[in-house]
Amino acid sequence: MASAKAYDILVMGASGFTGQLVSKYLATQAPLQNFTFAVGGRNRQKIEEKMREVGVKPAAVLIADSSDEEALRKAVKQVKVVISLIGPYLIHGEPLVKVCAEEGVHYVDLTGENPFIYKTNQKYGRIALENTATIIHCCGFDSIPSDIGAFLAVQRLKQAGGDDVRAGKVRTSFRAKGGMSGGTLASIVNMRETEDKEALKVAADTYALSPIRGVHKGRPVVVGSQTFQGKTTWGAFFMMAPVNTAVVHRSWGVLESADPSSRVLAYGPRFHYDEFLKMPGPISAFLASLTFFTVFGSIFLISPIRWLVKRFGPKSGEGPSPEAQQNGWYETTTVAKSEDGRYESRVVQKAKGDPGYLATSVLISSCALCLLKDYDRLPPIAKHGGFLTPATALGNVLVERLEATGRFQFKVEDGGDARKTR
Repeated sequence: MASAKAYDILVMGASGFTGQLVSKYLATQAPLQNFTFAVGGRNRQKIEEKMREVGVKPAAVLIADSSDEEALRKAVKQVKVVISLIGPYLIHGEPLVKVCAEEGVHYVDLTGENPFIYKTNQKYGRIALENTATIIHCCGFDSIPSDIGAFLAVQRLKQAGGDDVRAGKVRTSFRAKGGMSGGTLASIVNMRETEDKEALKVAADTYALSPIRGVHKGRPVVVGSQTFQGKTTWGAFFMMAPVNTAVVHRSWGVLESADPSSRVLAYGPRFHYDEFLKMPGPISAFLASLTFFTVFGSIFLISPIRWLVKRFGPKSGEGPSPEAQQNGWYETTTVAKSEDGRYESRVVQKAKGDPGYLATSVLISSCALCLLKDYDRLPPIAKHGGFLTPATALGNVLVERLEATGRFQFKVEDGGDARKTR
């Protein structure tokens, strides 16, 4: 990646709700961390108006429609890292990924669309490697807590039992306070209405994004559980599990098939991951799952209901009030067991701010800043470029940066000899 760039970071889709939050956060950090950022999109007047509303003065406004490859290329050539907030990504996101891969510019986004990740990796993965462009999807609430939680939990197993310890079952429970974003809802509806059968197949395959396949059966969690030091936690189906699980399994697959410099971080051939929404017990978990499948099954199967959702549900670009954003939070607990059942570990993550908005804006901004400011400290695999994940590309460097914001906490512990607590 060439060093003579006009700006450090470009926020594409800056006039949207999340784009404004990201721009606002970067504006607070730019003078402290000595970087510049530009904002971009298709409508200069709207972008400038939104930046004034949130009190942000970017270094530049770069104009490019998401479908205009020539304009995107002109903008991308001027920066080192691109933050893409142009969704639904399956409809609007591909040209920007293509240009970043070809120009050797690092890229992060917030997609929760497995078919988009699969498609862009298949088409541009080799090009990104050749140009050492690091492409990282899912850099928000989906899927950093899942991906980093599994990564930290497995590494703690290795610390407890040695590098030869291999992970088996890994589970994450979620608790959160926040609203569903209009962008997430639009992606769900768009996936149902697509006529691309391959895309639907990819969305349902937990190993679709991984270079290799593992032992997970692919069945969704209806009533899930995890046990640490003899205490069991129960949970219901979590709507982001299909995305998060596929991303975590990609991290597993990438590390299992990596060169020796990165294989020390490998999870083990029988690693398999699931997650669920924390509930008081198995009965409440079952009822919550049943309710979810009934509601979202109606959205998927009945077109008039989808029309109502699109008409009256949250729209892309809409979001909660500043007060609601500040009052939001999430907490995840990841428990990992060694393959032989001897060791266990736990990672508890706590975050301040609405998961899909305020917390996510800091998460994706921190990923971009890792690539910009901490590149020399990243794992060797990140410097090879290509399509990676938050865990494989950023790992502990991202954890350090998130903790430094004061909005995220990570507690990592091992449970000793797990056989004694059975």
